[in-house]
Amino acid sequence: MSETRDAVGGCLGAVIVAVIVVVLAGIVTFVGWQVGWWFTNQNANREAHMIRSGYSNQQTLREQVTAQIANVDTITTQIAASHDQSLISALKAQRAAVAATVCQDGAEVTGDPLPAQQRAWLATNCQAGTIRPGSPYYQAGTP
Repeated sequence: MSETRDAVGGCLGAVIVAVIVVVLAGIVTFVGWQVGWWFTNQNANREAHMIRSGYSNQQTLREQVTAQIANVDTITTQIAASHDQSLISALKAQRAAVAATVCQDGAEVTGDPLPAQQRAWLATNCQAGTIRPGSPYYQAGTP
């Protein structure tokens, strides 16, 4: 009888050890999976930062700021020359959208500063990458 009890106890002990091993393996696998995701996210964020800060991207942003400020000025001239109120309204909305793009691009420029005239335009008309409410280009409801 004691042999049977020893065999059952040994078998039960082996089952308990096997369950503990499976649970620990599951925990290690889960933690490893989470750590893998963390490293993947960190690497993606680092790569995105490198792209945003890269010369090519920064040069493109600078060129877009220059071109879009010129577009804002052109649209302002068209508004001043028009007498059609529906056209003026449409042009003002278009100008606000273009100005919003300038503010967004200007906020992303890093490294070498923009020319003084462009920095002044951004300081006057933009706040945190959006059009400043006091700007002449601001329209409620536009980004």
